Amino acid sequence: MGLGETVTLEQLETDPYPVYARLRDDEPVSWVPAVQLWLVTRHDDVRRVDLEPDVFTGATTPSTLNRTMGTNMLGSEGPDQQRVRRITEAPFRPRDVEARMHGMIPKLAHELIDGIADRGEADLFTAFCDPMSVRSLRFMLGLEDVAWEDILAWNQAMMLGLANFEGDPAKQAPADRSSAELGAAIERVLDRLEGGPDGSVLSWMLHHDTDGDRMNRTEIVANTKLMLSGGLQEPRDLIALAVWALGAHPEQLDEVSRDRSLVKRAVEETLRWCGPVGTSTRQTTRSVVFDGVELPEGALIGAVLSSANRDPRRFTDPDRFDVHRNDGAHLAFAIGTHFCLGAWFGRHLARVSLEILLDRLPNLRLDPARPVELRGWEFRAPTSTWVRWDV
Repeated sequence: MGLGETVTLEQLETDPYPVYARLRDDEPVSWVPAVQLWLVTRHDDVRRVDLEPDVFTGATTPSTLNRTMGTNMLGSEGPDQQRVRRITEAPFRPRDVEARMHGMIPKLAHELIDGIADRGEADLFTAFCDPMSVRSLRFMLGLEDVAWEDILAWNQAMMLGLANFEGDPAKQAPADRSSAELGAAIERVLDRLEGGPDGSVLSWMLHHDTDGDRMNRTEIVANTKLMLSGGLQEPRDLIALAVWALGAHPEQLDEVSRDRSLVKRAVEETLRWCGPVGTSTRQTTRSVVFDGVELPEGALIGAVLSSANRDPRRFTDPDRFDVHRNDGAHLAFAIGTHFCLGAWFGRHLARVSLEILLDRLPNLRLDPARPVELRGWEFRAPTSTWVRWDV
């Protein structure tokens, strides 16, 4: 029996890092029946998977992404993927995000903190991180016609489908229902936008036409779902994880509070140490020998980003959270043709949020009476983030 065959889903959900450490050392390419994937856990191997789409394709069959959302750019390769990527990445360039958002992000952050500032305690995950992420992205995409609470609920149900590698019908059913409801809401917004552009990402996708580069409505709906799944979850969880990571290292929290030039480093170290997204899913296009393991054509692979970011072959003392780390770039946003479209947006939202939280909530600290619990391996986040501050 291989080491991967002893791994349970509960181990991965509770704390995957000890599992990854064992796999990196003893079985870096490992079949894990609990998730029906070959897990690739070493940094250089994960890079190879992401950088060789001709061998390790994102167009997987079956695809939890395409099954839940419809065919989208993350779950496809080739000319159509490149066309959709060209169109959709333009409005997510830093200058375009800034032009769309202006002062909206800090204004929203202050508004949300106004609602809790006099309490002295709150679950930041629900009181701040959820609405901050959803409402910011809703505005960016152009979905202001849709209640943010509905978007959040649909997205949470869809996450069950995206992580459903074991094919559990009980997880897939609510994901499919929510995907259909979200799709109908997006279609209604597109109907309105047919009357004229409004500067949003949805409007750009609908009206963009350069040298034959266009997206049809099916592509727009599927890729908007994709943007919502990553764009809501990653920034939300990143803010919560950064607060937790700093709170668990109070001496570093104190440093960041006193020296705001460290906020950017704190966000990047959070992404490396406990990033919200755990894997890139790929499939072999042909048989390939990988670290001495023969993978057949069609093998489903989980390139484990969160394991790569803790690989001692790449990072010094990788299990230590350190805002002064100078080890170079992490892989939290993947790499190559499927590098995260909203990486700048997510980083910017997290940095601004963290700065304003530190400004507005004096002596911010974790609540020792309500410890933070993290769950997940494909997507990892706190179930709550209870904090206290001085009033």
